[in-house]
Amino acid sequence: MKRILLLCLGLTAFAGARPSLQFDKDRIEAGQTFNLQFIVPLQELPQNRGALHLETHDNFKFLGLDSADQVMRPDMDDIFNSFFGGGGRAYKARIYSFKVKAPKKTGVLDLGKLTWNIGGEPNVVSNKISVEVQRSYNDDALAVSLTPSKKSIYEGEQFSVTLSLHTFEHFQGGLQATDMSTGNDFIVHRNDLSNMEFKHVEGTRREMKATTRFAWLSPTKSGSLEIPSFKFKYTKLGEPKVVEEKKQMGGMSFSSRSVKQESIETETATAPLSITVLPLPTEGKPADFSGMVGNYSFSANFDRTNLKVGEALTLAINIKGDGTPGTITDPKLPDFNDFRSVPPENSINKKVKGNKVITSKDIKVFLYPKKKGTFEIPAITYSWFNPAKKKYETASAGPWTIEVEKGDAPAEPVYQAPVSAGPGSSTPAVQKQEIEFLGSDIRFIHPITDKSETAAPHRSVLFWILFLAAIPFYLIANFAITRKRKRNSNTALVRKGKANKLLKEKFANARTALKNGDGKGFFAALENGLIDYLSNLTNVEFKGMTRPQMKQELEKRGVKNETINAIDSWLEKCAFVRYAPVTASTEKQSQMLADVEKLCGALKL
Repeated sequence: MKRILLLCLGLTAFAGARPSLQFDKDRIEAGQTFNLQFIVPLQELPQNRGALHLETHDNFKFLGLDSADQVMRPDMDDIFNSFFGGGGRAYKARIYSFKVKAPKKTGVLDLGKLTWNIGGEPNVVSNKISVEVQRSYNDDALAVSLTPSKKSIYEGEQFSVTLSLHTFEHFQGGLQATDMSTGNDFIVHRNDLSNMEFKHVEGTRREMKATTRFAWLSPTKSGSLEIPSFKFKYTKLGEPKVVEEKKQMGGMSFSSRSVKQESIETETATAPLSITVLPLPTEGKPADFSGMVGNYSFSANFDRTNLKVGEALTLAINIKGDGTPGTITDPKLPDFNDFRSVPPENSINKKVKGNKVITSKDIKVFLYPKKKGTFEIPAITYSWFNPAKKKYETASAGPWTIEVEKGDAPAEPVYQAPVSAGPGSSTPAVQKQEIEFLGSDIRFIHPITDKSETAAPHRSVLFWILFLAAIPFYLIANFAITRKRKRNSNTALVRKGKANKLLKEKFANARTALKNGDGKGFFAALENGLIDYLSNLTNVEFKGMTRPQMKQELEKRGVKNETINAIDSWLEKCAFVRYAPVTASTEKQSQMLADVEKLCGALKL
C-alpha cells in the first residue's frame, strides 16, 4: 500500500512514534472511491483526543469515517530499516479510514487538509495531501471534444469549431480518424490538422493534449442544425488481469499466477453539436441584398474616365469579408448599353486571418465605347447583413462621368490627278521623256495568228482530272476547319474535350505525391482531380458547392444514384483523411487512387 509519512503532526505526544497516512489502493482512479487511512500506534493515542476533520479540496468528496484496531505487520521498507538497526516489529494501531470519492479530473491533485481536535484545540495533521488521480483502464484512453465559437448564429454567418484530443497513460497509439463529416447543412473551410502538436499535460506523468481549430463553417439554412459526432479509433492498454497457468516439470504439476495487460483496439467519438441558426430579419433588408452575412468592405472604380473610341475601359471591383468561406455574390451592375463588353474576369481567394477565414473577390469588367460622347454611369451598391451590429449595411461607389472622344481613323488612300498642261487646257500634260520615247520610232501592229503557240491548260484532260480530284479535298478541309472553329467557339465542348487530359495530369500529381510520401499533396490532387473532372465534363463549376448541391446538379444530368453516392463518398473520404491528424498507409492510398481512376473512367456525362 502506498504510504505518506506525516511531515508535521503538531502533536507533542507523537514524538518518536510512527503515525502515517496511506491509501488502501496503489492506483487511485478518476471517479472511483478509495480510503485514506490515518494510522496511529495505540500507545501513542492522546488521552484528551477529539474528532478528526478532513477538509477536501479539488472536487474530492468525503463520504464517511470509520475506525478499527489492527495489528500492523512490517512491510519491505520496515524490514529494510530493521536490517540496519531500525524497528520492524509488529505493533497494534488504530486505523482511521476516510472514505473519499475521487474527481473526474486526472493528475496530481490536493485531496485536502486533515486536522485533529486535541485538548479542545485543532491540530494540523497535514496541510496538503497530494494524490495522483489516474484514468481507469476501463475508461477511454482518448478523450475528444468539439467546441463551437458560437452556439447561436444567423443563417450564412461564419463560426468555427475547435477540436481537442486528450490522451491518457493507457493510450498506446494507432490513432486514426474514421469519420469527420460536418453534415450537409454547412459550407466548410477545413484547417490542416496533419501537423497537430501534442503537448505534455502539466501535473501528469503520461498525459498529452492537443487543441486546434478544426474548421470554419457557415450554415446554409435556418433552424436547429447538428454537426454529427467525429469518430476515431485507437489502441489502449486494457484492465490488468490475473492469469493462472498450470505447468508440469519433473513429473510434478504446479500452477503460477501472473498479472497481464493486453492491448485493445477501441473507438471513441465527440458529442454531436447542436447549433441554433436564426433567420435573417426582413426589416430594413435592401433591395440589392444577395445573401452575404458578416463584416464586409466594398470598392469599385474605373481605371480612366477619358478615352477614345476603340480603347478599353476597365471597371475593377473588390469585395472582402468574413462571411461564408470561399463564397461572395456579385453586385448588381448597371446597364452598359453604350459600351461593348466581354465576359468579366473573376478571382476568389481565401485566407485565415486571426480567428476568421477572410474571402476576397476581385472582378474586372472590360468595356469598349461604341461612339463618342459623354456617358453617365450610375453608382454601384453592395449590401450585407452584419451579425455583430444586427443590421443591414450598404456600401456605394460612383457615379462616374465617362468622356469618349473620336478615335484616330486609319489613313485613307489618296488619288493623284494628272497635272494639266496649263490654264484652260483639257489635255493632260505629257512628260518630255514620254514625248521623246513616242517620237523615237513607229510601233507596228503584229497580225494575230489563228492558233496560239501554246495550248490553253483548260483544254487538257489532265487539268480537268486534277481539278475534279481537288474538289473533295477542298470540301473535306473546309468542313474540318469549320468544325474546329465551331468547337473552339463552344467553351463547354472545349472543356469536355480536355477533361481526360487534365484528369491524367491530376492523377500524375497524385502518384508523384504518393511516391514522395506527401499525404497532404496526394489527397489534395485526388480531391481536386475529381471535382475538376466533373466541372470540365459539365461546364459547371463544382468548386464551392456543398455536397447536396453537387448531388442535385448530377441528378439533373441523369447520373445514376449509385454513381452519385460513390462520388459523394469519395469526396467526403478525401476531405476528412486530407485534414485528419493521421493519414492512410501507402497501400491504402494506392488503392484509393485506383478506385477513383475506375470511378472517373466509368463516369459518362
